[in-house]
Amino acid sequence: MVSARSFFSRMNQYRNENWLTDAQLLKGSEEFFRSNNYYNIEYNRVFDQGRQIFSSPIVASKMKEIEDIETIVAVFRSKITYYNLSFFGILESLLYDMVDNYENTNLMLVTDSLSYIPIIKTEELSVIIENMMKDGLYVLFLNHRFAYALFDHFENLTKPIPVQD
Repeated sequence: MVSARSFFSRMNQYRNENWLTDAQLLKGSEEFFRSNNYYNIEYNRVFDQGRQIFSSPIVASKMKEIEDIETIVAVFRSKITYYNLSFFGILESLLYDMVDNYENTNLMLVTDSLSYIPIIKTEELSVIIENMMKDGLYVLFLNHRFAYALFDHFENLTKPIPVQD
């Protein structure tokens, strides 16, 4: 186990504030899905049930139990450094559309690991992200080496992280 702060310090080592691009977030998300046994990876899938129509850059599914499929829909935002009302309003709306209209489907915010400290340290961001995670949002942090950290509960963002040898 390693503290979350130490884990992200290692993830962000030698970064020099070079934020990931959407292409890098896509590549990292794809690697995350493949390494965690997700299948049926789709690109630019359109979701048209609910209040709004949107396209996700990458979507993947995984068998949880017999005949129980979990689908994760990704939304990219590389640089999260301050409270952005319009982005988080859209994200919240997408989250509720997913919860209300798509069975066994979760929305996942994919962001650069450099976003970790602003999310934890900025009270407005923390509260917004925590509330959305209570409603089913996942957060995937990626770095330039495509190492990742996935969180499905906000309180886990500050707890020690198990590290594989």
